[in-house]
Amino acid sequence: MLITAQTRVIGLYGYPLGHTLSPLMHNAVFHNMHLPYVYLPFEICPHNLASAVDAIKSLNILGVNVTIPFKEEVIKYLDDLSAEARACKAVNLIKNEEGKLIGYNTDGEGFLSSLREEGVNPAGKALLIGAGGAARAVSYALAKAGVEEICFLDLEADRAEKLAAFIEEETGIKAEAGVMNENFFNEQAADAGIIVNCSPAGMYPHIGVSPVENLDSILPEAVVCDIIYNPLKTLFLRKAEANGHKIINGLGMFVHQGALSLKILTGIDPPVKMMREVVISHIKE
Repeated sequence: MLITAQTRVIGLYGYPLGHTLSPLMHNAVFHNMHLPYVYLPFEICPHNLASAVDAIKSLNILGVNVTIPFKEEVIKYLDDLSAEARACKAVNLIKNEEGKLIGYNTDGEGFLSSLREEGVNPAGKALLIGAGGAARAVSYALAKAGVEEICFLDLEADRAEKLAAFIEEETGIKAEAGVMNENFFNEQAADAGIIVNCSPAGMYPHIGVSPVENLDSILPEAVVCDIIYNPLKTLFLRKAEANGHKIINGLGMFVHQGALSLKILTGIDPPVKMMREVVISHIKE
């Protein structure tokens, strides 16, 4: 990739970033389409977040994606939010509009696009494992798409309770919460039509980890999803597949949210199929 004085920088803020394939995917797009952009990962220590956000303006960075653990914390440093980011109070994209930093959230729409690709129409009850920024965006999107009830399970019960209260207030659907353990999972999974792991449990390199050990309580027709894309098939998904469930990994969400991010930043329509192929070719199974 040729770097010139006209090359614009797009980045990724998170900590840690050793797992990410975002630079590979986005730079492949720029190379393929002969575009004057470069995508760089910036591993930001949490105590440096404020100065890192300020650097977007001082270095004239076009924009940055935002990942764990900054999706909620970063909001206080921004000038404005898109309607979805404001509603779900989580940001995964910052656009620099002539020195004004606007926060967006493409996670929810990315997740819904991955469901549509697999012919899944959200309805009934959803069970989400994890209650962080990704779960906030996914649950908000699910509620708007037709899910009637959502239950959140998290190792921190108060975080799950706060997210449930937020979803009820913002969308009007029924929302419950509890601490993440085998017993409560089994109880809540018994009538859930879609189950989503929104936690990092099972992400590379910790591929031997699953948020739950036993999935026998799940409805036979339930769809089991994981927002993790590396590995493509987490231990959680392998357990569900062994029980005969339809599974959806995090690759579709990752690719679609990335494509939408590029659309917002540059105005281009990225080649989604190529983006998917690039990621698959580099994933470590």
